[in-house]
Amino acid sequence: MGVIIAVIVAYMALMLGIGWAASKKVKTSRDYLIGGKKFGVLLTAMAHQAAGLSGWLFLAWSSQVASMGLAAVWTSVSSGFAPFVNFFALAKKVSRFTGLSGAKSFIDLIEARYYDEDKRVIRVISAVIIFVSITVYMASQLMAAGTTFKAILGWDYKWSIILATAIVTLYTSAGGLLAVVWTDFIQGCLMIFAVLAGAYVAFSQTGSIADIFAAVGQVDAAKMNIWINLWTIVGLLSAGLLGYMGQPQLVQMFMGMENPADSRKSAMVAGCTGVFMLFATLFINMACMVLFPDSADKNTNFIRLIMTYTPKILVGIVTAAILAAVMSSADALLHVVNTTVCQDFYNKLFKNGTANDRDVVLVGRVTALIVGAAAAWIAFNPFEGILWVNWWAWGGLSTFAPVILIGLYWKRATREGAIAALIGGFAGSALWFAAGYYKWLHLTFVAFSAAAILLVVVSWLTSPPPARVQEMVERLRSR
Repeated sequence: MGVIIAVIVAYMALMLGIGWAASKKVKTSRDYLIGGKKFGVLLTAMAHQAAGLSGWLFLAWSSQVASMGLAAVWTSVSSGFAPFVNFFALAKKVSRFTGLSGAKSFIDLIEARYYDEDKRVIRVISAVIIFVSITVYMASQLMAAGTTFKAILGWDYKWSIILATAIVTLYTSAGGLLAVVWTDFIQGCLMIFAVLAGAYVAFSQTGSIADIFAAVGQVDAAKMNIWINLWTIVGLLSAGLLGYMGQPQLVQMFMGMENPADSRKSAMVAGCTGVFMLFATLFINMACMVLFPDSADKNTNFIRLIMTYTPKILVGIVTAAILAAVMSSADALLHVVNTTVCQDFYNKLFKNGTANDRDVVLVGRVTALIVGAAAAWIAFNPFEGILWVNWWAWGGLSTFAPVILIGLYWKRATREGAIAALIGGFAGSALWFAAGYYKWLHLTFVAFSAAAILLVVVSWLTSPPPARVQEMVERLRSR
């Protein structure tokens, strides 16, 4: 046990060290909020993947595969190929529009596209959606951290959450997006290592993929049926392919890209990484169905695999990798909320854009502490399991996808259409969950569809955007 703890302590010390080093490079609010717009190909791609996959990959995904069997492949397709879609559709345009508009935050970007700088209605609506959804999303990551510590080390669930919250809050509040992206890069590499280790162990114990499929079929033949309810398939496909484009923590990384022309290279790195990790973990978790048919907590199947069949040093490294998956999303989420409060509320609404850099960074750091505490409280008192707490937030944030996507491709999209889309998409997703339909049709499909329809219909019924906004969208198309 001492070896495992030593590895975990070393990992956490490294994350805090990176946060401290990044804080020394933060000289302006632009550095803190979008990393000074200096992120290259590999850094952007790996940070994107680490933040996108989160602790879900090693915990909630294990539970999903255990309950669905081979039918979970629809999520592998969706989340595996989603980075290709996200990078090809948005990365270059978001990065270029950031330069054209001078945006420093995700909400700045939306406000500039929908010419709402004077009324700031979109800013307030977006801030509420982000604050609520991301606090819940971060809570799901803390739940994953607590579950990991409890399963591997036997630590108290709540104290484990407090520890994870403290570490993430400290390095994120210190170094801003610079700390987030650099720690996420390292954490992404650890996640790849964990998947490789899991695959080696799983196949060593069960044989080939064909052997795994045959064994699962003997345990439960129904788990080998790929064809399930059509609407469930549609929902699972939409969760990644559509949902990725609405996640502020991912879009904000595009804002920090140094060279928009590198987006295709980043897409290949992120996409290939995503496909590998999603399909590899699908087969690993199906092997776990054979190895641990009576598992009491399906969320911990991957953890149990590593603990049962590998030496302590590897258990420690893989534990660090699972925590990396948790923290890589938690820090990105926390930074988005920081930005929302310090830039979008404090600077733009209360200070009318006149706040100095020192005050903006200070407010961001205080916000990190407050939001971390709120997320921890939700993790102590969850309203669902890890999977659905995560997907509740993911669905709510998916509301932004059509607003960003359509807005950067269609110059006719209007301010009024964006307002209707944001309210309708988020409310639709929340009501769908409250009605209990979320296990039949994924929340992302509901949020995306409602927002897209409202944006297009209301835009056609209202006056066109100002010429300057239409010109900016045209310039995105021509370059």
